[in-house]
Amino acid sequence: MTSCHNCGAPATGNYCPECGQETQTEPQSPAQVFHALFARWGTRNGLLWQTLSRLLFVPGVLTTEYVAGRRARYVRPMQLYLTASVVVFAAVQYFNLDASVRFYGEHGVHLLRTSPISAGESASRGTRLTPVAIIIDHVDTNGVRRFKAMSAEERFRFLHGKRAQSLSYFVLVLVPFFALILSMCYRSRQRPYGTHLVFGLHMHSFLLLVVLIEGMLPAALANVTSLWAVAYFFVALRAVYGGSRTETLVRGSCIATLYLGVWFVANVLLVFGLLAL
Repeated sequence: MTSCHNCGAPATGNYCPECGQETQTEPQSPAQVFHALFARWGTRNGLLWQTLSRLLFVPGVLTTEYVAGRRARYVRPMQLYLTASVVVFAAVQYFNLDASVRFYGEHGVHLLRTSPISAGESASRGTRLTPVAIIIDHVDTNGVRRFKAMSAEERFRFLHGKRAQSLSYFVLVLVPFFALILSMCYRSRQRPYGTHLVFGLHMHSFLLLVVLIEGMLPAALANVTSLWAVAYFFVALRAVYGGSRTETLVRGSCIATLYLGVWFVANVLLVFGLLAL
């Protein structure tokens, strides 16, 4: 019988049952460290493969597995979201991509369009209902006046750079609101708020990966991916919360409508904050 060097508890295996620290005290060689990391994350049975394969192709299963207590075999929800957000928003910034919600228009029905965009194309898309147009038309501050005086190229560079820096935090802040909407629409299920939060993290991680995938696909396949993302949401809802197809369609439509409203208001506030600086 050996004792854990960290907490002193009896530990006969490779890890302490109390604090989780490794019982091996000798430093590992670089080859051993790399092998352990690859076995844990990169192999077919590794955490990353197991998590991504289920996240992308089996809607709702990660949340049901987490609620059932089978958690060690998958990447934790918050860690999964943070990893996806870092990768996706770094790609958006590096490749100068436009991540936007689109359901119609000359570019198709992409849910989250992530194609390269220029200042001229950005200016040509302006409508009265965009957050930038709303702020310019109804707010008069020093920051907004400075923004109005910029050229189209300067406006594009300013907003694109600022939003890329804050977008991952912006989406993360919205996850609790998404969970709150879930708790209201599925109040009869009497699920704890933590379940809704876990589902929200998994759903947003999936959407972030869809952003990255669509940016690498031609328009036709990107349209199919967007439609799959919509269907994925309803299938995941039914897998986690149960109910008939009709009930899931009604509740899911209410959730999507409310959340898009929250998203739009938050986007206006984000643009206002960026222009006020």
